[in-house]
Amino acid sequence: MSKQKKPRRKSFKPLKQLGLPAHKYYLPGAYAFTICTHQRKALFNIPALRSILYEEWAKLPQHFNGIVPGTIMVMHDHLHCMLILKDGFVHTKSARQIIGSYKSIVARAWISYLDETGANYPGKIWQYRSYDHVVMSEADFKAQTAYILNNPAAYKAKQKKTIQADNRIKNIKF
Repeated sequence: MSKQKKPRRKSFKPLKQLGLPAHKYYLPGAYAFTICTHQRKALFNIPALRSILYEEWAKLPQHFNGIVPGTIMVMHDHLHCMLILKDGFVHTKSARQIIGSYKSIVARAWISYLDETGANYPGKIWQYRSYDHVVMSEADFKAQTAYILNNPAAYKAKQKKTIQADNRIKNIKF
């Protein structure tokens, strides 16, 4: 009787496609992104990295013509941002590619900072993928901007509710 060999690797399962499949992300318009840290670590609490994130976001128009780096909000383990591709320009890079470039620019600046200072922080910053939202109207633009700006307050409120729930559970006598 011969034993059957088990496959060494799990079968390949394609990743779920994010975004609008038919949308061309190089078209003028506004795009909202959420980008998370690798393994959702609270890396963005590090002041130097937080500073790099904001500085490089502001400098994006130096790298890409016809864009406006809109609202950005950096949280502890993710960031929300709005990228605008202006009308009247031929955009050779899509909004997704620009965000990928931003992630790369920040990673290089972070590695350079770690090399210069000898700081002992993780070098890998980013989760592989990011979530995007194609803004479809002015009302949608306002809603996305409000969401980005209100994210810290919403996070604090959620944390407060979690702490309160934990305290109620601790006070239950069994």
